[in-house]
Amino acid sequence: MRRFLNQNNAAFSDLEQRAQNACIRFQHVELPSGCTPAQADLGFEVDSNTGSAKLLVSRGVQYQGADASIAGWFSAGMIELPSFAEMVSWLQGPIAAAFDQTDESPAPSELTPREASSGAITDMASVEAGIPDPNKPLYLDENALAAKLKASVLGQDDAIDALSAIMVRHLARKEPSRPAVAFAVGPTGIGKTRSAEVLAKRLREFDDQCTGYQYLRLDMSEYQEAHRVSQLLGAPQGYLGHGDGSQLIDALRANPRTIVLFDEIEKAHPAILRTLMNAMDAGRISSASGAKGSHEIDCRYAVFMFTSNLDAKAILDELDSRNAFGNRSVEDEVCRRRLNAAGLAPEIIGRISRFLVYRPLEPKTRAEIITLAIAEVAKEYGIDVGYVKPNVIIEIMKQVRSTGFGIRPEKYLIDDLLGPALAEAAKSGMKEPACISGPPYQCRQQAVEEDDQKPSGES
Repeated sequence: MRRFLNQNNAAFSDLEQRAQNACIRFQHVELPSGCTPAQADLGFEVDSNTGSAKLLVSRGVQYQGADASIAGWFSAGMIELPSFAEMVSWLQGPIAAAFDQTDESPAPSELTPREASSGAITDMASVEAGIPDPNKPLYLDENALAAKLKASVLGQDDAIDALSAIMVRHLARKEPSRPAVAFAVGPTGIGKTRSAEVLAKRLREFDDQCTGYQYLRLDMSEYQEAHRVSQLLGAPQGYLGHGDGSQLIDALRANPRTIVLFDEIEKAHPAILRTLMNAMDAGRISSASGAKGSHEIDCRYAVFMFTSNLDAKAILDELDSRNAFGNRSVEDEVCRRRLNAAGLAPEIIGRISRFLVYRPLEPKTRAEIITLAIAEVAKEYGIDVGYVKPNVIIEIMKQVRSTGFGIRPEKYLIDDLLGPALAEAAKSGMKEPACISGPPYQCRQQAVEEDDQKPSGES
C-alpha cells in the first residue's frame, strides 16, 4: 500500500474518477507490518450519487496491530467513508502510521533473513561464477559426435559426417549471426528425420548445461495453405486465433537452442517459405502475435533442418554416375541445380549452407536396422529382447522386397508378424530377456530357448 501513501493530488483525483461506479482493483499489494499474509488484493469504489468511498480488501487477512480502524477493515473486508477525500486522509493517517512502525530500523542483530542483503548471507561472487553461461561456445570433437550419431543412424556415414561438421562449427560460435541450416535429400524412410531426432539427445551427452537443445518437428504437409502461416508465427492482434500460441515461435521463445525439422519442405506453401527467409539470413524471425504488434524472436542459436525427397532419384543417380558421394562441392552443385529444376524456390535453395545426401540402404544395413527395430517393437510390449534368430530377420527382409519406401514397411511388418507372440509373452509376465524365433514366430525366455537346444544329457 506504500504506493498510495505519497501520491500527489492529481493521482488521487484520477483514481477517484476511474472508481466512479466501478471497482478499480490492485493485486498483490503490500500490507502493513503485523498482517498475515503480507500481501492482498485491494479495490476502490466511489458512489457517484452519494460521493461515499469504499476500500475493499481480500478476506482472510489476520492483523496483529493495535489500530482499531485497520482491524475493523480487515475483519469486514472493507471500509466505507463519507467521501474519497476522507479515504485519502485515512490512508495517509492510520495506514501510513502502521508503515512508519514497520520502517523503524532494528539493530543489526535483529535483522531477519528477509531484511538481510543477499551478500550478507552468501558469497554472491561465487554464485555468479557458478551460473552457466547459456551462450558460451562449446568445443566438441567432430569425430566423437559423428560416432554417437552413427550408432543411431545406420548406413549414412557421409551425411552424418557433414551434419556433425555443421554442428561442431555452430556450437563453437559465441555469437552466431544466423542459425545453422542443413538440407537433407534422399528417398523416404532412410534416416533423414531420425538424424534430427537423435541430434538433440546426443548433444546433451556432451554438455547438458550449455547445449540444452530441444527438438521440434514440423510436418510441412500440414502447411500447404497460406493461412497456415499464423499457425507457425501466431495470428496478428485483432485476427481470429490471436493469443492461441504458435508452434515455431513458442518453441524458439522458450529455448532459442532448438533443432527445428521442416519435414518434406517441398509441400509447404510459398508463403511459409518466405517467412523463413529472414530467419535464415539474419537470425531473427518476426511474430505478429505480440500484445504490442510485431516483435522479433532470436533464432541465431537454432538449427534449421529441411528434408525432401524431391527428385531424390535423379540426384542420387547423377552423384553415383560421377562417383561423387561425399564430395561436398559436387553434392552442393547437383542438389542446388536439381532442386531448382524440380520447382523448389531459389530463395530457399540459396540460403542452404550444406546439403546432406542420404543414400538407399544396403541389405546389410537394412538387416541391422530390422534387428534394432525388433527390439524397439518388443520394448513397446514391455519385453526385453536378448537374442533374435537370424531366420526371423531373413524372413522379414524377404517379405518386403521393395526398397523404395525405406525402412518403414519393415517396421510395420514386424508388429504384424511378431505382435501376437510379443503380446502373449507380455500377458504371461515375462521379465527375463527374450529370444525371438520363427517362423512360426515365438517369444520365449532366452534361458529356456538355450536349454531346449542343448543335446540330451547336458546340464
